[in-house]
Amino acid sequence: MHIKIATAPCSWGVWYADGTPSGTPARLFLDQAREAGYKALELGPDGYLPEDREALREELSRRGLEAASGTACYRFDQYEKFDDFRPAVEKLCARVASMGGKYLVTMDESDVGRYSEKKAGYTPAVWNKYHAMFRELGEFTRREFGLMTVYHPHIKSLIETEEEIVRLLDATGLNLCFDTGHHAYVNGNGRHGDPSVPDFIRRYAERVKYLHFKQVDGEVYARVQREHLDSDTAFDIDVMCDLPDGIIDFKAVRQALEDIHFEGIGVVESDMPKASNEKAFASACRNLSYLREIGMIE
Repeated sequence: MHIKIATAPCSWGVWYADGTPSGTPARLFLDQAREAGYKALELGPDGYLPEDREALREELSRRGLEAASGTACYRFDQYEKFDDFRPAVEKLCARVASMGGKYLVTMDESDVGRYSEKKAGYTPAVWNKYHAMFRELGEFTRREFGLMTVYHPHIKSLIETEEEIVRLLDATGLNLCFDTGHHAYVNGNGRHGDPSVPDFIRRYAERVKYLHFKQVDGEVYARVQREHLDSDTAFDIDVMCDLPDGIIDFKAVRQALEDIHFEGIGVVESDMPKASNEKAFASACRNLSYLREIGMIE
């Protein structure tokens, strides 16, 4: 097993190009990522870091950082075919490739309803449309830029349940950006030692090519289930927590990754929408230290 560790703006509460919801300035994120000990980045929401290649290269190189991947978040429900959003993909991929990145992480931001209820009415034709877009996206990034597109299943999106993930794999040929926290939230049992993450890694070893390390707070998750809270509320009350503190046993995850001889990127990507810069930085340091402590990384 060999994991190249990275971080991302999400761990500083940045989900959108304008830096919201946390409002963390881009240069502060870069400074704190470097100070915490990270050497590589997933670039995060397109437009948050400089879009000019030379400006981005300068900001990264003077901090000893490199670009591991780009991040492509789209409302796929707004499109009918890949060509509708290809210009944005092309622009992003050109920048990522010029930085030496090897991956494009893509995830969905469609309006599927507060509890994903809108998907219940999707016909096979609707699913085929989405799968065709994803498949063409992956073929395009590989053919034109040499980038592997890895799909990120995400809470409250088109692809979140294990059934949806497996159907995506079968229909598109894409590999996964496997997010431990999102997977356990949607597909796990909510209890400490929940085996859903290591079990999935072993079953789909050939398709797990890229990782997001994230953790679920068991007590907050229990409240979410008890009160039937939506996922936006769950994130606002910190259902995701530091890696040492939640229901996922990361030692078991490490063993599963060792068993499959995983080699690739592992991004510490904590969702911290309301964290202060001080809290985000402390969390980034603690999570990195923990992964070293349990032998996940050197």
